[in-house]
Amino acid sequence: MPDPSPLDRRKFFGSAAALSLSAASYAKVVGSGDRIRIGFLGCGGRAQAHIDLVNRLAKAGGGVVPVAVCDVWDGLDDEYDVEFGGKVTRRRYAQGLYPSARKCGLDPADRTRVTKDYRRLLDLPDVDAVCIATPDHWHGKMTVDALAAGKDVFVEKPMTRTAEEATAVVDAWKRTGRVVTVGVQSMADPVWMKAFDHIRTGKIGHVAHAQTGFFRNDIRGQWRYYRLAPTMTPKTVDWDLFLGHQFEFNGHRVGPDSHEQPFDRAAFAQWRCYWPFSGGPFTDLLVQNVTRLTAAMGVRFPARVTAGGGLYLEYDGRDVPDVGTVVADYDEGCQLVVTTSTISGYPQEEVIRGRLGAIRFVKGGFQVFRDDPARGATFPTRLEQPTEPTEFVVVEPPRNDTEALWENFLDAVRARRQSTFSPPDLGAAAVAVASMAVQSYRTGQALFWDKERRAVATADATWAERWEKRSKSRGKPGQVFGWSGGDAGNTLQPPTYQRLAGRWTNGKEPGA
Repeated sequence: MPDPSPLDRRKFFGSAAALSLSAASYAKVVGSGDRIRIGFLGCGGRAQAHIDLVNRLAKAGGGVVPVAVCDVWDGLDDEYDVEFGGKVTRRRYAQGLYPSARKCGLDPADRTRVTKDYRRLLDLPDVDAVCIATPDHWHGKMTVDALAAGKDVFVEKPMTRTAEEATAVVDAWKRTGRVVTVGVQSMADPVWMKAFDHIRTGKIGHVAHAQTGFFRNDIRGQWRYYRLAPTMTPKTVDWDLFLGHQFEFNGHRVGPDSHEQPFDRAAFAQWRCYWPFSGGPFTDLLVQNVTRLTAAMGVRFPARVTAGGGLYLEYDGRDVPDVGTVVADYDEGCQLVVTTSTISGYPQEEVIRGRLGAIRFVKGGFQVFRDDPARGATFPTRLEQPTEPTEFVVVEPPRNDTEALWENFLDAVRARRQSTFSPPDLGAAAVAVASMAVQSYRTGQALFWDKERRAVATADATWAERWEKRSKSRGKPGQVFGWSGGDAGNTLQPPTYQRLAGRWTNGKEPGA
């Protein structure tokens, strides 16, 4: 196992940050006086937030305008009552193709700009960029097709459904020189970059462990709060297009056929509950946390992933678990533990632990807790009282994460800059953890990421053997990792009696 290279800022911003653009790419730079024309692929609940934002930016002179929409469902625009928590709330519901067209100021009868087939939208020469907010199983295929059509892409998380699909997107991103950002809203917060700088300069020594989690609790069942409407029928929904079985991406069908998955309103509107379309909590919830923690730590693809959990309470016909825990190990010599539950709302601290201290993320920045390995254990095993931080690093968050992410994307499109707050190589690394977790959970196997083949492989005993070999190799103890910070942060200082250790050969002690 080769020694990892030291951390640098490119590991945060994206490996394509320094890529030069071709003359053809420069020729397509959007002029400062022009508006970037956006097409929306998928017009469900999350897409409505994007449409509303783009409309607001357009009205404020933000240099952007919606020009096309695509969704497989005709849609519904009405008001309805929601009874929850002992209260009845009147809500407006406007989702699907035709309501979204009207919201964007488009004529619903215009079949060139209002379509159920995303390929028609990509054929439009005046669409500069697309926002992909479809179910997860379509993300990779649509992103690569959009890049091939010369469009820049804002794609919702997770970037793809599998790690192999994610590498195909990264390849297309590098090959085409287009701008891609992944919709992990929290990446617009500069706190992760600030923490990364704190870590790479050795402030907390060698980073060995991190933890994060995402917790929800809803009596209706996770994702069952997405509305099912009587107007969702095979006549209003192009079920074959939703499934995607007629399309292939990266050597596999995009989705099942209608015999494998007959039309079901729940599978359509609450698709995150079902394996053919989603990884459930692993991909919908945890991928956000994995993205920002790996960015702050300065790591990317995991080397080894295992996952546990189960479907312990939400017995409502779903496939995906309601409790899950992922352990991701990295060649840099660190581990990330990510836990989720959709049946308990009590949170977990978001912490990165190093040899010389720990970082705990809180509102408005992060706290630093100094640790001294020369004094042994410095923290109680049970925190009976809140521990006082040594330092508090203030980081002002954006007023609106989604808006900040969009503005960063639009700025990158204008400048033809591939580096964004949430680049595809970071998105791919997060997908690798989440998708390998799904596979590990469903197969009961630990998994390796094969860097040479760029594919998932079944794990074996070599992971532990490699680290044991390092432990027994000659050289300065512990000085094998990429984080800076000096001997105190990266080495061991064995007691003098440790010199007596070593195997005796032919009855003689070592060195005799």
